[in-house]
Amino acid sequence: MNAKAARKYLFAAFVCAGAVAAYRTFGWSGMEPVNSLGLDLSSPDALILSHSISALPRDLLTIPLARDVLREDIVFYYEQNEDRLGLKGSLRRIAYEHELTWGDELIRMVLDQPAEMALWRDGDGTLRHFAIAVTRTRLARLIEESAKVALKDTQMRLAGELRVGSSTAPVYALDYVHGRTLLFVAHGERMVILSHPGMLYGGDDEDRLDGRARDVVVKLLAPDARANGVLREGFQLGAGIPAGHSVAIKADFLSFGYQPFFGALQALRFDFSRNGWQSQLLLDGAALKQGGYDSRPLWDTLPYGASACFSVPADWAAMQPVLERLGADAAVDTLASQFAGPAAACWYGASHLYTPVFVARRAPGNPTAAGNRDAALAGLFNAMVGPSDSTSETAAGKRWQRARATPAGTLTPTLATSGDAVVFSADPALVDGVLAVHQKRAAAASDRLPAPARTIGIVNPAALAQLMRKEAFEVLPSGSEPVLRAAFDTHMTPRLDALARYPAYRMVLGPLPASGKAWTRLEWQAIR
Repeated sequence: MNAKAARKYLFAAFVCAGAVAAYRTFGWSGMEPVNSLGLDLSSPDALILSHSISALPRDLLTIPLARDVLREDIVFYYEQNEDRLGLKGSLRRIAYEHELTWGDELIRMVLDQPAEMALWRDGDGTLRHFAIAVTRTRLARLIEESAKVALKDTQMRLAGELRVGSSTAPVYALDYVHGRTLLFVAHGERMVILSHPGMLYGGDDEDRLDGRARDVVVKLLAPDARANGVLREGFQLGAGIPAGHSVAIKADFLSFGYQPFFGALQALRFDFSRNGWQSQLLLDGAALKQGGYDSRPLWDTLPYGASACFSVPADWAAMQPVLERLGADAAVDTLASQFAGPAAACWYGASHLYTPVFVARRAPGNPTAAGNRDAALAGLFNAMVGPSDSTSETAAGKRWQRARATPAGTLTPTLATSGDAVVFSADPALVDGVLAVHQKRAAAASDRLPAPARTIGIVNPAALAQLMRKEAFEVLPSGSEPVLRAAFDTHMTPRLDALARYPAYRMVLGPLPASGKAWTRLEWQAIR
């Protein structure tokens, strides 16, 4: 597989979240108050700049792996989505009954033309809430007709108004399917659509305008591209809509909120053009300490054959407040000072999705005595897991274990050291595997990586398919869930078989920024 095809794979491996975001364009939630989530309209979790949002699913399928695994079903789902069809029906009904001219034009105006779509996670972690901003001519007619409809239609009404410059812009609410409501407001040639009224109104008084949200929407309505770029600022993206697609997702969303512990890594981005898909990372050079993303020592320690393995530029100082809250003694308070460089999390096919192995490295030449360093680790294990019921020590390092009953069965969280390596997993077999590599008794991941210093991740589709298949079969035992098991065999097994045919890839990072935030290329290379 050539380098171009390798780069395309990245999107298939990670942009499922971005793709789902696009498919959720009309997959809105019920009427729970969004303001209670502290939604910040100026800081979206993901941003899509696209020449045509409706074309995104089909362009996704230009990636060989996405085409083989996701198939055309994902396009059919988007085009036949219940909420999208319901919205179409509502607009057609309104246009027909009130003798309007726009009909389906509103949907085409948003989805089939250049647009900017920002997404925010809901309380359940999904990218459920969105705002779409577009620049269109002929909006004056749409606004005029909307004003007429809002006076006499049961599904459309005037929700309020915004002060934009020296004039006001009416905000309209449109009820469509299953009691769901969206807002839209237009001014000049700009229009903004919000997926939920609570993104602009809410609090104790449902009609109260949220001041910060109002300011963001007013900026989005500005005619000047520099002025209406409020959503792009957090992603360091310039003005304008690309000829293809640009999908940017914040690392905080992808890491389930743990991004403050590796603040130098800001976001992941995927760009589509005539040359296919390419990927980039947004890095903060000011937060990236020297050697902070040199992952080579980790690949020298991790076993070969991971399903997926990723390193992040850990900010150990940012973890200090958390360690202080956990620590039962002063030793734990200074634990963060022991570590340096990035950390890694890896999943292996022989284990489970819920039992990854974590590896970090102690700082070289740390003046802290070895006994104090081990005492701090023991204190951390005691605070997080409980007093160890099995402690051992060898010339290579120490090991702490404790059996715990969990909904997934009995697990044995294990923390171990070997030289400058610190390893943790709820699966002691994975800890043993890392120690074997570190002690030169087993093959390392770096044995198959040319020039591994800039490698920040590895994905092995065959091992990943094995892990997903095993986890699914454990959740759906054949005896008690025959219908679900048959559905899995019919729909998922062929996709996992297709996934398993792809070679392993590594993520290779381009030059690091010296200071400030900058996008850095991220390439995928096949591991031969």
